[in-house]
Amino acid sequence: MNGWVCGINIEDSSVVSKMAQSLSLDDSALEPNVFVSNGAVFYALPSKNGVERVEVASSPEGVLNIFYNGHLTNAQRLRQHVKPKPKDNRDSSLILSLYKLRQRKCVHYLEGSFAFVIKDKDGFYAARDPLGVEPLYFTRQGDGWIFATQMKAFLPESKRIAELLPGCYLDSRVGARRYFQIPHPVNTSINPQEVADLVGALVLDAVHKALKADSEVGIYLTGSVESCIIAAIAAQKNRRIKTFSVGLAGSQDGHTARKVAAWLGADHTHVEVTEQEILENLSTIIHTLESFDAPLVRHAVGDYFALKKASESVQVIISGDAANELFGGYPYLRPMFTEKLSAEIHAITQNLHRTHLQRWNRMTDAFGLEGRTPFTDRRLAHTVSRLPSNMKVSEDGRSKWCLRRAFSTQLPAWVVDRPDSDDTMFTCIQEVLKNYAETVFTDEDLKNHNAREKEGYPNVRTKDELLYFQIWNSKFPLEYVPLVGRTVM
Repeated sequence: MNGWVCGINIEDSSVVSKMAQSLSLDDSALEPNVFVSNGAVFYALPSKNGVERVEVASSPEGVLNIFYNGHLTNAQRLRQHVKPKPKDNRDSSLILSLYKLRQRKCVHYLEGSFAFVIKDKDGFYAARDPLGVEPLYFTRQGDGWIFATQMKAFLPESKRIAELLPGCYLDSRVGARRYFQIPHPVNTSINPQEVADLVGALVLDAVHKALKADSEVGIYLTGSVESCIIAAIAAQKNRRIKTFSVGLAGSQDGHTARKVAAWLGADHTHVEVTEQEILENLSTIIHTLESFDAPLVRHAVGDYFALKKASESVQVIISGDAANELFGGYPYLRPMFTEKLSAEIHAITQNLHRTHLQRWNRMTDAFGLEGRTPFTDRRLAHTVSRLPSNMKVSEDGRSKWCLRRAFSTQLPAWVVDRPDSDDTMFTCIQEVLKNYAETVFTDEDLKNHNAREKEGYPNVRTKDELLYFQIWNSKFPLEYVPLVGRTVM
Protein backbone atom coordinates (compact mmCIF):
# COMPACT_ATOMS: atom_id res chain seq x y z
CA MET A 1 0.00 0.00 0.00
CA ASN A 2 1.42 3.37 -1.02
CA GLY A 3 0.53 6.51 0.91
CA TRP A 4 1.90 9.48 2.78
CA VAL A 5 1.10 12.01 5.48
CA CYS A 6 2.63 15.47 5.78
CA GLY A 7 2.43 17.87 8.71
CA ILE A 8 3.20 21.57 8.29
CA ASN A 9 4.03 23.53 11.46
CA ILE A 10 2.63 20.75 13.67
CA GLU A 11 3.54 20.90 17.37
CA ASP A 12 3.23 17.15 18.00
CA SER A 13 4.81 15.10 15.21
CA SER A 14 3.65 11.84 16.81
CA VAL A 15 0.18 12.65 15.44
CA VAL A 16 1.53 12.39 11.90
CA SER A 17 3.34 9.15 12.73
CA LYS A 18 0.12 7.51 13.98
CA MET A 19 -1.71 8.66 10.87
CA ALA A 20 0.92 7.10 8.61
CA GLN A 21 0.66 3.77 10.41
CA SER A 22 -3.10 3.70 9.82
CA LEU A 23 -2.48 3.53 6.07
CA SER A 24 -1.36 -0.09 6.43
CA LEU A 25 -4.23 -2.52 5.84
CA ASP A 26 -2.78 -5.56 7.58
CA ASP A 27 -1.13 -6.44 10.87
CA SER A 28 2.41 -6.26 9.52
CA ALA A 29 3.12 -2.74 10.71
CA LEU A 30 5.48 -1.20 8.20
CA GLU A 31 7.92 1.36 9.54
CA PRO A 32 7.27 4.59 7.62
CA ASN A 33 10.06 6.54 5.95
CA VAL A 34 10.49 9.82 7.81
CA PHE A 35 11.63 13.26 6.65
CA VAL A 36 11.80 16.29 8.96
CA SER A 37 12.92 19.74 7.82
CA ASN A 38 11.99 23.40 7.80
CA GLY A 39 8.81 23.05 9.87
CA ALA A 40 7.58 20.03 7.90
CA VAL A 41 7.33 16.42 9.02
CA PHE A 42 6.64 13.75 6.40
CA TYR A 43 5.88 10.04 6.75
CA ALA A 44 5.59 7.76 3.74
CA LEU A 45 4.54 4.14 3.93
CA PRO A 46 7.06 2.01 2.01
CA SER A 47 5.74 -0.14 -0.82
CA LYS A 48 5.82 -3.89 -0.20
CA ASN A 49 7.00 -4.63 -3.73
CA GLY A 50 9.94 -2.24 -3.44
CA VAL A 51 8.62 0.19 -6.04
CA GLU A 52 8.37 3.60 -4.41
CA ARG A 53 6.00 6.09 -6.02
CA VAL A 54 6.42 8.70 -3.29
CA GLU A 55 9.23 11.21 -3.71
CA VAL A 56 10.87 13.79 -1.43
CA ALA A 57 13.20 16.48 -2.76
CA SER A 58 14.88 19.57 -1.35
CA SER A 59 16.39 22.66 -2.92
CA PRO A 60 20.21 22.92 -2.69
CA GLU A 61 19.99 25.57 0.00
CA GLY A 62 17.41 23.53 1.94
CA VAL A 63 14.78 26.28 1.95
CA LEU A 64 12.26 24.35 -0.19
CA ASN A 65 11.02 20.79 0.32
CA ILE A 66 8.51 18.87 -1.82
CA PHE A 67 6.48 15.76 -0.96
CA TYR A 68 5.07 14.22 -4.13
CA ASN A 69 3.49 11.24 -5.81
CA GLY A 70 2.30 10.83 -9.39
CA HIS A 71 3.62 10.70 -12.94
CA LEU A 72 4.31 13.72 -15.17
CA THR A 73 3.85 12.98 -18.87
CA ASN A 74 5.58 16.16 -20.07
CA ALA A 75 8.60 16.01 -17.74
CA GLN A 76 11.15 15.54 -20.51
CA ARG A 77 9.89 18.55 -22.45
CA LEU A 78 9.65 20.73 -19.35
CA ARG A 79 13.14 19.85 -18.21
CA GLN A 80 14.60 21.42 -21.35
CA HIS A 81 13.15 24.83 -20.45
CA VAL A 82 13.71 25.01 -16.69
CA LYS A 83 16.75 26.93 -15.48
CA PRO A 84 18.69 26.15 -13.44
CA LYS A 85 18.38 22.50 -14.38
CA PRO A 86 16.93 20.11 -11.76
CA LYS A 87 19.60 18.18 -9.88
CA ASP A 88 18.24 14.80 -11.03
CA ASN A 89 15.62 13.24 -13.34
CA ARG A 90 12.87 12.86 -10.76
CA ASP A 91 9.51 14.57 -11.22
CA SER A 92 9.71 16.04 -7.72
CA SER A 93 12.97 17.86 -8.44
CA LEU A 94 11.53 19.22 -11.68
CA ILE A 95 8.43 20.58 -9.93
CA LEU A 96 10.59 22.16 -7.24
CA SER A 97 12.72 23.92 -9.88
CA LEU A 98 9.61 25.05 -11.71
CA TYR A 99 8.13 26.38 -8.47
CA LYS A 100 11.26 28.45 -7.84
CA LEU A 101 10.86 29.89 -11.32
CA ARG A 102 7.07 30.38 -11.55
CA GLN A 103 5.85 30.18 -7.94
CA ARG A 104 2.16 29.21 -7.68
CA LYS A 105 1.73 29.42 -11.47
CA CYS A 106 3.97 26.34 -11.82
CA VAL A 107 0.97 24.00 -11.82
CA HIS A 108 -0.23 25.45 -15.15
CA TYR A 109 2.75 23.80 -16.85
CA LEU A 110 2.28 20.29 -15.46
CA GLU A 111 0.66 17.42 -17.36
CA GLY A 112 -0.08 13.99 -15.96
CA SER A 113 -1.24 12.84 -12.53
CA PHE A 114 0.13 14.37 -9.35
CA ALA A 115 -0.47 15.43 -5.77
CA PHE A 116 2.18 17.34 -3.87
CA VAL A 117 2.94 19.72 -1.02
CA ILE A 118 5.83 22.21 -1.17
CA LYS A 119 7.04 23.71 2.10
CA ASP A 120 9.05 26.92 1.88
CA LYS A 121 10.25 29.33 4.52
CA ASP A 122 7.09 31.47 4.36
CA GLY A 123 4.36 28.86 4.05
CA PHE A 124 3.28 26.01 1.80
CA TYR A 125 1.83 25.27 -1.62
CA ALA A 126 -0.23 22.13 -2.34
CA ALA A 127 -1.70 21.05 -5.69
CA ARG A 128 -3.60 18.24 -7.37
CA ASP A 129 -3.83 17.16 -11.03
CA PRO A 130 -6.64 18.43 -13.33
CA LEU A 131 -9.05 15.46 -13.07
CA GLY A 132 -8.00 14.19 -9.64
CA VAL A 133 -6.22 10.93 -10.45
CA GLU A 134 -4.02 11.38 -7.37
CA PRO A 135 -5.91 12.10 -4.11
CA LEU A 136 -5.13 14.74 -1.50
CA TYR A 137 -6.99 15.49 1.75
CA PHE A 138 -6.20 17.99 4.48
CA THR A 139 -7.18 19.28 7.90
CA ARG A 140 -6.16 22.03 10.30
CA GLN A 141 -4.48 21.44 13.65
CA GLY A 142 -4.09 24.66 15.57
CA ASP A 143 -1.89 26.88 13.42
CA GLY A 144 -0.66 23.86 11.47
CA TRP A 145 -1.90 21.77 8.56
CA ILE A 146 -1.94 18.04 7.89
CA PHE A 147 -2.13 16.56 4.38
CA ALA A 148 -2.62 12.90 3.44
CA THR A 149 -3.34 10.86 0.35
CA GLN A 150 -6.10 8.73 1.89
CA MET A 151 -9.08 9.28 4.18
CA LYS A 152 -8.11 6.40 6.48
CA ALA A 153 -4.99 8.31 7.54
CA PHE A 154 -7.15 10.74 9.53
CA LEU A 155 -8.96 8.06 11.54
CA PRO A 156 -6.61 7.89 14.59
CA GLU A 157 -7.19 11.56 15.34
CA SER A 158 -10.86 11.61 14.27
CA LYS A 159 -10.11 14.72 12.27
CA ARG A 160 -12.67 16.65 10.25
CA ILE A 161 -11.19 16.61 6.80
CA ALA A 162 -11.60 18.32 3.45
CA GLU A 163 -10.57 17.23 -0.01
CA LEU A 164 -8.41 19.41 -2.22
CA LEU A 165 -10.48 19.36 -5.40
CA PRO A 166 -9.05 18.41 -8.81
CA GLY A 167 -7.56 21.23 -10.85
CA CYS A 168 -6.93 23.27 -7.69
CA TYR A 169 -4.00 24.44 -5.61
CA LEU A 170 -3.90 25.61 -2.01
CA ASP A 171 -1.42 28.36 -1.14
CA SER A 172 -1.08 29.32 2.52
CA ARG A 173 -0.76 32.97 1.49
CA VAL A 174 -3.71 33.33 -0.88
CA GLY A 175 -5.95 30.32 -0.13
CA ALA A 176 -7.43 27.86 -2.63
CA ARG A 177 -7.52 28.66 -6.35
CA ARG A 178 -8.75 26.73 -9.38
CA TYR A 179 -6.31 26.45 -12.30
CA PHE A 180 -8.23 23.95 -14.48
CA GLN A 181 -11.87 23.07 -14.98
CA ILE A 182 -13.76 20.78 -17.32
CA PRO A 183 -15.30 22.97 -20.05
CA HIS A 184 -18.89 22.69 -21.23
CA PRO A 185 -19.65 21.55 -24.80
CA VAL A 186 -19.58 24.09 -27.60
CA ASN A 187 -22.84 24.08 -29.54
CA THR A 188 -21.60 24.44 -33.08
CA SER A 189 -21.63 22.53 -36.34
CA ILE A 190 -18.68 20.15 -36.54
CA ASN A 191 -17.43 17.83 -39.27
CA PRO A 192 -17.69 14.24 -37.88
CA GLN A 193 -14.59 13.02 -39.71
CA GLU A 194 -12.54 15.96 -38.46
CA VAL A 195 -13.69 15.14 -34.92
CA ALA A 196 -12.74 11.47 -35.34
CA ASP A 197 -9.31 12.44 -36.70
CA LEU A 198 -8.71 14.85 -33.81
CA VAL A 199 -9.85 12.37 -31.16
CA GLY A 200 -7.74 9.63 -32.73
CA ALA A 201 -4.61 11.81 -32.68
CA LEU A 202 -5.15 12.89 -29.07
CA VAL A 203 -5.80 9.35 -27.83
CA LEU A 204 -2.76 8.06 -29.70
CA ASP A 205 -0.55 10.75 -28.14
CA ALA A 206 -1.96 10.14 -24.64
CA VAL A 207 -1.43 6.38 -24.82
CA HIS A 208 2.10 6.78 -26.18
CA LYS A 209 2.94 9.03 -23.21
CA ALA A 210 1.44 6.49 -20.79
CA LEU A 211 3.53 3.70 -22.31
CA LYS A 212 6.83 5.44 -21.57
CA ALA A 213 8.36 3.77 -18.52
CA ASP A 214 11.63 2.44 -17.17
CA SER A 215 9.95 -0.86 -16.32
CA GLU A 216 7.57 -3.24 -18.09
CA VAL A 217 4.03 -1.97 -18.67
CA GLY A 218 0.83 -4.00 -18.50
CA ILE A 219 -2.61 -3.29 -19.97
CA TYR A 220 -5.81 -3.93 -18.03
CA LEU A 221 -7.93 -5.50 -20.76
CA THR A 222 -11.59 -5.48 -19.67
CA GLY A 223 -13.07 -6.09 -23.10
CA SER A 224 -14.36 -2.49 -23.35
CA VAL A 225 -13.59 -0.67 -26.59
CA GLU A 226 -11.30 1.82 -24.82
CA SER A 227 -9.16 -0.89 -23.20
CA CYS A 228 -8.91 -2.65 -26.56
CA ILE A 229 -7.78 0.60 -28.21
CA ILE A 230 -5.06 1.05 -25.58
CA ALA A 231 -3.91 -2.55 -26.05
CA ALA A 232 -3.85 -2.19 -29.85
CA ILE A 233 -1.76 0.97 -29.67
CA ALA A 234 0.59 -0.69 -27.20
CA ALA A 235 0.94 -3.72 -29.45
CA GLN A 236 2.06 -1.46 -32.30
CA LYS A 237 4.92 -0.27 -30.08
CA ASN A 238 5.77 -3.68 -28.65
CA ARG A 239 4.41 -6.81 -30.29
CA ARG A 240 4.56 -8.86 -27.08
CA ILE A 241 2.61 -6.77 -24.59
CA LYS A 242 1.32 -8.07 -21.26
CA THR A 243 -2.45 -7.89 -20.77
CA PHE A 244 -4.64 -8.85 -17.80
CA SER A 245 -8.33 -9.62 -17.33
CA VAL A 246 -10.54 -11.02 -14.59
CA GLY A 247 -13.82 -12.85 -14.12
CA LEU A 248 -15.57 -15.90 -12.79
CA ALA A 249 -15.49 -19.14 -14.75
CA GLY A 250 -17.24 -18.73 -18.09
CA SER A 251 -17.64 -14.95 -17.86
CA GLN A 252 -18.31 -13.09 -21.11
CA ASP A 253 -15.75 -10.34 -20.55
CA GLY A 254 -13.07 -12.92 -19.84
CA HIS A 255 -13.85 -14.52 -23.20
CA THR A 256 -13.75 -11.16 -25.01
CA ALA A 257 -10.46 -10.15 -23.38
CA ARG A 258 -8.83 -13.46 -24.32
CA LYS A 259 -10.09 -13.08 -27.89
CA VAL A 260 -8.67 -9.54 -28.19
CA ALA A 261 -5.36 -10.61 -26.63
CA ALA A 262 -5.06 -13.52 -29.06
CA TRP A 263 -5.78 -11.18 -32.00
CA LEU A 264 -3.02 -8.84 -30.75
CA GLY A 265 -0.61 -11.64 -29.97
CA ALA A 266 -0.36 -10.43 -26.38
CA ASP A 267 1.07 -12.26 -23.38
CA HIS A 268 -2.28 -12.52 -21.66
CA THR A 269 -3.15 -13.50 -18.10
CA HIS A 270 -6.77 -14.13 -17.17
CA VAL A 271 -7.48 -14.28 -13.45
CA GLU A 272 -10.35 -16.59 -12.64
CA VAL A 273 -11.92 -15.88 -9.25
CA THR A 274 -14.45 -17.78 -7.18
CA GLU A 275 -17.42 -16.64 -5.13
CA GLN A 276 -15.63 -17.67 -1.94
CA GLU A 277 -12.56 -15.55 -2.78
CA ILE A 278 -14.76 -12.53 -3.47
CA LEU A 279 -16.64 -12.78 -0.18
CA GLU A 280 -13.49 -13.50 1.87
CA ASN A 281 -11.75 -10.36 0.55
CA LEU A 282 -14.75 -8.00 0.36
CA SER A 283 -14.04 -6.21 3.66
CA THR A 284 -10.40 -5.57 2.71
CA ILE A 285 -11.45 -4.31 -0.72
CA ILE A 286 -13.96 -1.82 0.72
CA HIS A 287 -11.47 -0.60 3.32
CA THR A 288 -8.93 -0.09 0.53
CA LEU A 289 -11.45 1.60 -1.76
CA GLU A 290 -12.82 3.94 0.94
CA SER A 291 -16.25 3.85 -0.71
CA PHE A 292 -19.56 1.98 -0.42
CA ASP A 293 -20.95 3.01 -3.81
CA ALA A 294 -22.26 -0.20 -5.41
CA PRO A 295 -20.87 0.16 -8.98
CA LEU A 296 -17.47 1.18 -7.61
CA VAL A 297 -17.27 -1.76 -5.22
CA ARG A 298 -18.31 -4.22 -7.96
CA HIS A 299 -15.56 -2.93 -10.24
CA ALA A 300 -13.03 -2.78 -7.41
CA VAL A 301 -13.54 -6.47 -6.64
CA GLY A 302 -12.41 -7.39 -10.15
CA ASP A 303 -9.56 -4.87 -9.99
CA TYR A 304 -8.33 -6.32 -6.70
CA PHE A 305 -7.70 -9.78 -8.10
CA ALA A 306 -6.46 -8.68 -11.54
CA LEU A 307 -4.02 -6.12 -10.14
CA LYS A 308 -2.75 -8.46 -7.45
CA LYS A 309 -1.72 -10.85 -10.21
CA ALA A 310 -0.37 -8.06 -12.44
CA SER A 311 1.90 -6.81 -9.64
CA GLU A 312 3.85 -10.07 -9.89
CA SER A 313 5.17 -9.21 -13.36
CA VAL A 314 4.76 -5.46 -14.07
CA GLN A 315 5.24 -2.20 -12.18
CA VAL A 316 3.08 0.03 -14.39
CA ILE A 317 -0.47 -0.78 -15.51
CA ILE A 318 -2.71 1.19 -17.87
CA SER A 319 -6.52 1.28 -17.86
CA GLY A 320 -9.25 2.91 -19.94
CA ASP A 321 -10.82 4.71 -16.96
CA ALA A 322 -12.47 8.10 -17.69
CA ALA A 323 -13.45 7.09 -21.25
CA ASN A 324 -17.02 6.22 -20.20
CA GLU A 325 -17.44 9.64 -18.61
CA LEU A 326 -15.82 11.67 -21.39
CA PHE A 327 -17.48 9.83 -24.29
CA GLY A 328 -20.88 9.04 -22.76
CA GLY A 329 -20.33 5.32 -22.46
CA TYR A 330 -22.88 4.40 -19.80
CA PRO A 331 -26.13 2.76 -20.98
CA TYR A 332 -28.33 5.08 -18.88
CA LEU A 333 -27.12 8.09 -20.91
CA ARG A 334 -28.41 6.89 -24.26
CA PRO A 335 -32.11 7.85 -23.93
CA MET A 336 -31.34 11.42 -22.77
CA PHE A 337 -32.14 14.53 -24.77
CA THR A 338 -29.21 16.71 -25.86
CA GLU A 339 -29.24 19.30 -23.07
CA LYS A 340 -29.69 16.73 -20.31
CA LEU A 341 -27.05 14.48 -21.87
CA SER A 342 -24.48 17.29 -22.08
CA ALA A 343 -25.11 18.31 -18.47
CA GLU A 344 -24.88 14.72 -17.21
CA ILE A 345 -21.63 13.97 -19.06
CA HIS A 346 -20.14 17.16 -17.64
CA ALA A 347 -21.27 16.26 -14.11
CA ILE A 348 -19.94 12.69 -14.10
CA THR A 349 -16.62 13.82 -15.57
CA GLN A 350 -16.25 16.42 -12.82
CA ASN A 351 -17.03 13.74 -10.24
CA LEU A 352 -14.44 11.24 -11.49
CA HIS A 353 -12.05 12.01 -8.63
CA ARG A 354 -14.59 10.53 -6.19
CA THR A 355 -15.71 7.65 -8.37
CA HIS A 356 -13.73 5.60 -10.86
CA LEU A 357 -10.43 7.48 -10.58
CA GLN A 358 -10.56 6.97 -6.81
CA ARG A 359 -11.27 3.28 -7.41
CA TRP A 360 -8.33 2.94 -9.79
CA ASN A 361 -5.93 4.85 -7.54
CA ARG A 362 -6.77 2.87 -4.41
CA MET A 363 -6.62 -0.52 -6.10
CA THR A 364 -3.30 0.09 -7.88
CA ASP A 365 -1.77 1.60 -4.73
CA ALA A 366 -2.81 -1.48 -2.77
CA PHE A 367 -0.29 -3.54 -4.74
CA GLY A 368 2.42 -0.91 -5.26
CA LEU A 369 1.54 -0.48 -8.94
CA GLU A 370 1.74 2.78 -10.84
CA GLY A 371 -1.67 3.04 -12.46
CA ARG A 372 -1.92 5.21 -15.55
CA THR A 373 -5.07 6.51 -17.24
CA PRO A 374 -4.39 8.05 -20.67
CA PHE A 375 -7.99 9.27 -21.04
CA THR A 376 -7.33 11.75 -18.22
CA ASP A 377 -4.68 13.47 -20.33
CA ARG A 378 -5.20 17.21 -19.89
CA ARG A 379 -5.44 18.10 -23.59
CA LEU A 380 -7.59 15.08 -24.42
CA ALA A 381 -10.05 15.68 -21.57
CA HIS A 382 -10.34 19.41 -22.34
CA THR A 383 -10.92 18.86 -26.07
CA VAL A 384 -13.40 16.00 -25.74
CA SER A 385 -15.40 17.88 -23.09
CA ARG A 386 -15.95 20.70 -25.60
CA LEU A 387 -17.40 18.37 -28.25
CA PRO A 388 -21.18 18.39 -28.82
CA SER A 389 -22.94 15.47 -27.14
CA ASN A 390 -24.05 14.00 -30.49
CA MET A 391 -20.37 13.29 -31.21
CA LYS A 392 -20.37 11.06 -28.13
CA VAL A 393 -23.80 9.47 -28.23
CA SER A 394 -25.13 9.34 -31.79
CA GLU A 395 -28.76 9.86 -32.75
CA ASP A 396 -29.25 6.10 -33.07
CA GLY A 397 -27.95 5.58 -29.51
CA ARG A 398 -24.39 4.45 -30.26
CA SER A 399 -22.20 5.57 -27.33
CA LYS A 400 -18.52 6.58 -27.58
CA TRP A 401 -19.34 7.28 -31.21
CA CYS A 402 -16.37 9.48 -32.18
CA LEU A 403 -13.95 7.23 -30.27
CA ARG A 404 -15.20 4.15 -32.13
CA ARG A 405 -15.03 5.97 -35.46
CA ALA A 406 -11.50 7.21 -34.76
CA PHE A 407 -10.22 3.63 -34.48
CA SER A 408 -12.68 1.83 -36.78
CA THR A 409 -9.95 0.98 -39.30
CA GLN A 410 -7.47 -0.23 -36.69
CA LEU A 411 -9.68 -2.66 -34.77
CA PRO A 412 -11.92 -5.49 -35.95
CA ALA A 413 -15.66 -4.77 -36.18
CA TRP A 414 -16.45 -7.18 -33.32
CA VAL A 415 -14.42 -4.90 -31.04
CA VAL A 416 -15.44 -1.48 -32.37
CA ASP A 417 -19.14 -2.37 -32.57
CA ARG A 418 -19.33 -4.16 -29.24
CA PRO A 419 -22.28 -2.63 -27.35
CA ASP A 420 -21.69 -0.91 -24.04
CA SER A 421 -22.73 -2.74 -20.93
CA ASP A 422 -21.98 -2.98 -17.26
CA ASP A 423 -18.61 -4.71 -17.40
CA THR A 424 -19.03 -6.21 -13.92
CA MET A 425 -22.16 -7.99 -15.10
CA PHE A 426 -20.17 -9.82 -17.73
CA THR A 427 -17.44 -10.81 -15.30
CA CYS A 428 -20.26 -12.36 -13.21
CA ILE A 429 -18.96 -10.46 -10.15
CA GLN A 430 -22.06 -8.28 -9.92
CA GLU A 431 -24.30 -11.35 -9.89
CA VAL A 432 -22.33 -13.00 -7.08
CA LEU A 433 -22.47 -9.92 -4.87
CA LYS A 434 -26.17 -9.27 -5.48
CA ASN A 435 -27.11 -12.88 -4.79
CA TYR A 436 -25.14 -12.94 -1.55
CA ALA A 437 -26.73 -9.68 -0.35
CA GLU A 438 -30.18 -11.19 -0.98
CA THR A 439 -29.36 -13.88 1.60
CA VAL A 440 -28.29 -11.29 4.19
CA PHE A 441 -30.91 -8.52 3.92
CA THR A 442 -34.65 -8.28 3.40
CA ASP A 443 -36.64 -5.53 1.69
CA GLU A 444 -37.57 -4.33 5.17
CA ASP A 445 -33.88 -3.98 6.12
CA LEU A 446 -33.32 -1.73 3.12
CA LYS A 447 -36.37 0.35 3.96
CA ASN A 448 -35.38 0.72 7.61
CA HIS A 449 -31.87 1.85 6.71
CA ASN A 450 -33.11 4.55 4.33
CA ALA A 451 -35.53 5.80 6.98
CA ARG A 452 -32.46 6.93 8.97
CA GLU A 453 -31.35 9.50 6.40
CA LYS A 454 -31.93 12.37 8.86
CA GLU A 455 -29.38 10.77 11.19
CA GLY A 456 -26.69 11.13 8.55
CA TYR A 457 -27.05 7.70 7.00
CA PRO A 458 -26.78 7.76 3.19
CA ASN A 459 -29.56 6.51 0.95
CA VAL A 460 -28.63 3.11 -0.42
CA ARG A 461 -30.25 1.78 -3.55
CA THR A 462 -29.79 -1.97 -3.40
CA LYS A 463 -29.22 -4.69 -0.84
CA ASP A 464 -25.64 -5.20 -1.94
CA GLU A 465 -25.00 -1.46 -1.48
CA LEU A 466 -26.40 -1.79 2.06
CA LEU A 467 -23.89 -4.58 2.62
CA TYR A 468 -21.03 -2.39 1.37
CA PHE A 469 -22.14 0.53 3.52
CA GLN A 470 -22.23 -1.55 6.69
CA ILE A 471 -18.69 -2.78 6.01
CA TRP A 472 -17.56 0.77 5.18
CA ASN A 473 -19.20 2.19 8.31
CA SER A 474 -17.31 -0.33 10.45
CA LYS A 475 -14.12 1.36 9.20
CA PHE A 476 -15.14 5.00 8.68
CA PRO A 477 -17.37 7.43 10.64
CA LEU A 478 -20.62 8.86 9.25
CA GLU A 479 -18.93 12.27 9.07
CA TYR A 480 -16.99 10.99 6.04
CA VAL A 481 -20.13 10.17 4.01
CA PRO A 482 -20.10 13.52 2.14
CA LEU A 483 -16.65 12.65 0.79
CA VAL A 484 -17.92 9.43 -0.82
CA GLY A 485 -18.71 9.76 -4.52
CA ARG A 486 -21.93 8.27 -5.85
CA THR A 487 -22.47 6.90 -9.35
CA VAL A 488 -25.71 6.35 -11.27
CA MET A 489 -26.95 2.77 -11.36
